[in-house]
Amino acid sequence: MNNVPFRRWSGRLAAAAAAMALAAGFTAAPATANPVTANAPAPVYIALGDSYAAGTGGGDYLVSPAAPQQCLQTAAAYPVLRGAALNLGCFGAKTTDVAAAAGQFEPALKTATVVTVTVGGNDVDTGQVAVACTLAPSSPECSAALYNTLVVKLRELPGKIKAMLTTIKNKAPNARIVLTGYPRLFTISAALTTQQVQAAKTMNSAADLLNATIAYSALVNRVRYVSVTERFTGHGIGSGDPWIVAPCNPLAPCARPLDAFHPTAAGYSGGYDAALEAARVP
Repeated sequence: MNNVPFRRWSGRLAAAAAAMALAAGFTAAPATANPVTANAPAPVYIALGDSYAAGTGGGDYLVSPAAPQQCLQTAAAYPVLRGAALNLGCFGAKTTDVAAAAGQFEPALKTATVVTVTVGGNDVDTGQVAVACTLAPSSPECSAALYNTLVVKLRELPGKIKAMLTTIKNKAPNARIVLTGYPRLFTISAALTTQQVQAAKTMNSAADLLNATIAYSALVNRVRYVSVTERFTGHGIGSGDPWIVAPCNPLAPCARPLDAFHPTAAGYSGGYDAALEAARVP
């Protein structure tokens, strides 16, 4: 997956987005008849992360001051569904990019009461595994990609997440921070060939290890972790009702090839939004 560093965003766009968010919702109070909660401020929710936070795969891409076109954000993104005041999810983002975004949008984050983060997949090159192992699960290229992801880079991820969370905590001192996991991409079924079953098992196991690492990092850094694995069960590629975008056919043109291996709009709604709703986030 292509890396799109947040640090390339202009300061003018950052200031404009922060100002819009402040004007649009940061001062709003919920309407209620309960005298105890009548004066309680509305939660200020800001989302950070990679393409899964951006909503890539959920439909047409959006363009806004806070979401350059290369971020591949969509209206189906779970932060949009959850009513985020600002969605800073961006295609290709790594933990360092998320930390950079937190620094760039510090004025907005200072007001945040909830911050969600979906990140880690690009740090360990899961995109390379998906491509190499889907095409040829028994190939040297797949084995090399898996070794790079699971043996080399996954071991480095907890330290990267810790550094990122330190930055977010400094920039959003009043926020409850929530890390989310990733779905398994495949559902093992009769619809898959023998080779596809092998690839599916390999990549699902890799997703489990990535999620375990993110959950562990959340625990040791005293932030919350929300799993989406269960919500996507039975809805992977190969199922009768897939919530994951399948890769394009190499012999046919594809309108949005970068959507591959991302949730569909149904996946963001029934997977991420539902999991965060159940966890009462925000």
